[in-house]
Amino acid sequence: MTVLLTYLSKVIICSAVLYGYYYIALRNNRFHQWNRYYLVLITLISLLTPLLKIPLPGQATESSAVLSYTARIVNIRETVISASPGISSGTVLNTLYIAVIGLLLTRTVISLFRIKNLIRRSQVQEIPPYRFVKNKDIKAPFSFFSYIFWDHQTSLNSPEGQQIFKHELVHLQEKHSTDKLFMELVTAVCWINPFFHLIKRELALVHEFLADKKAAGEEIAGYAQTILQMAFQSKQFSITNDFFHPPIKRRILMLTQFHTPRFSYLRRIMVLPLAAFIFCSLAFVADKRPSAIPALTATNTVVSTPSAVPAANLAMDTTPVKKVNKTKDNVYTFVEQPPSFPGGEEALAKYLSRNIRYPKTAQEKNISGTVFVSYVVNEEGNITDVRLLGKNPGFGLAEEAIRVVKEMPQWVPGKHQGKTVSVQFNLPIRFMLDTGKQAPKPGGQTVNFPPPNNNNNEVFTFVEHPPKFPGGENALGLYLNKNIRYPEEAQKAKIGGTTFVQFVVDADGSIRDVKTIGAKKGYGLEDEAIRVVKAMPKWEPGVQNEHQVAVQFNLPIRFSLQN
Repeated sequence: MTVLLTYLSKVIICSAVLYGYYYIALRNNRFHQWNRYYLVLITLISLLTPLLKIPLPGQATESSAVLSYTARIVNIRETVISASPGISSGTVLNTLYIAVIGLLLTRTVISLFRIKNLIRRSQVQEIPPYRFVKNKDIKAPFSFFSYIFWDHQTSLNSPEGQQIFKHELVHLQEKHSTDKLFMELVTAVCWINPFFHLIKRELALVHEFLADKKAAGEEIAGYAQTILQMAFQSKQFSITNDFFHPPIKRRILMLTQFHTPRFSYLRRIMVLPLAAFIFCSLAFVADKRPSAIPALTATNTVVSTPSAVPAANLAMDTTPVKKVNKTKDNVYTFVEQPPSFPGGEEALAKYLSRNIRYPKTAQEKNISGTVFVSYVVNEEGNITDVRLLGKNPGFGLAEEAIRVVKEMPQWVPGKHQGKTVSVQFNLPIRFMLDTGKQAPKPGGQTVNFPPPNNNNNEVFTFVEHPPKFPGGENALGLYLNKNIRYPEEAQKAKIGGTTFVQFVVDADGSIRDVKTIGAKKGYGLEDEAIRVVKAMPKWEPGVQNEHQVAVQFNLPIRFSLQN
């Protein structure tokens, strides 16, 4: 019901503005053909413009790509089942609206059926390109598509009869019946919009103005007298073109008006900027598609190897939070489906342990440390743009890490919005000599980054031991599915989608700075996601250099409805 009300509101606003311009600037002017097309077009524009959803990129107030930990997407599914036999107010209103539509369409169908029966019972004379229908039940001349209906009281050979005949012939030639039938259907479906009824009435009058102008010719006074004399004849069908169409005063005024109004051309073209304004206001919407935000799962696996082999351990970057945009080469930092090493994280750990050769110089000098390698997994899964991040421990450690990364096999490329894209990836590799002792060899040196500052305002994106929900990712998924309540407003509007919640896991494991990132879905989805995240129990905090630190985290939550 919400979607229908929103659509109808936009249709009413659009038609109100455009009809208002017609009433002020175009009504009662002599450019009748222009007015006819205008009235038909504003009806189509009012119906179609609210249906258009042209996304406007670049609406986010901040960069949507943030380097931070991101959990796997948690799906929140809601099965829509009627909980009780009660009927909601929305159902009642929908039923009422559809019932009125049915009644109005039935009335139109009955009119068409009566016209068909009238033709069947009448004397029909073929005079291409029209058909002349005479019947004693016809009370006054009228036309409908290619048929001209004539009564027995009006003489076709009289001057008045000839004027009426010319008038109805214009309706046939101009195909006015198509306009009338179209407006009948529009006012039946959108019966709640008063401006469509006004447009329908005004369009019928414009049809009469066009027919009067061509039928009268030079005999304007006599034609006006014919209109007055026959003004009290009854109208039989709402969808036909009748000669005796009220209001008579305006028809005669249009016949006797000879001067062209000032700024006639300007009046007609000034509607163009108005129509463009309405189109842009109603058709263009903020792009609600996620823009390179979701679901890059941070690697936190520790690689262990036999003690005889120098080990390389995976860790996390200790760079404080900073926001980045998509690069000029369309490289993303966060995507809906991140790239993955063939076989997953365990296979990546095995590859590194088997292929990294501890540099001889570093072994001789007992050097260890962590190397941060940044690289891009392109659309084909190839590794490109391999480079060192942060401090170089030296002694060949960085060079060895870069070599092994460059020699990796093809990855499974990342995907965003259904397309494979290039994604930037950071891989921390810790070089550590396994001596079998608790402490390094005498004279040995360990190259480490300095411990983090005890500053509560410092927030990290990558650490050696990332924070985690008590019980791990599976427990996090269970917690969210158990506690999230699918917003009723979103259920009614059948709205789903992925909401991205960003928060900080503080040094004591508490959750703070909870917010959503990316384009909003609305309908209460963001509010519900934030509520549940704020209510989470304390996490196990992240650790860097044996210090508990605050770490930023992204949590994608996908809401989906199941019937």
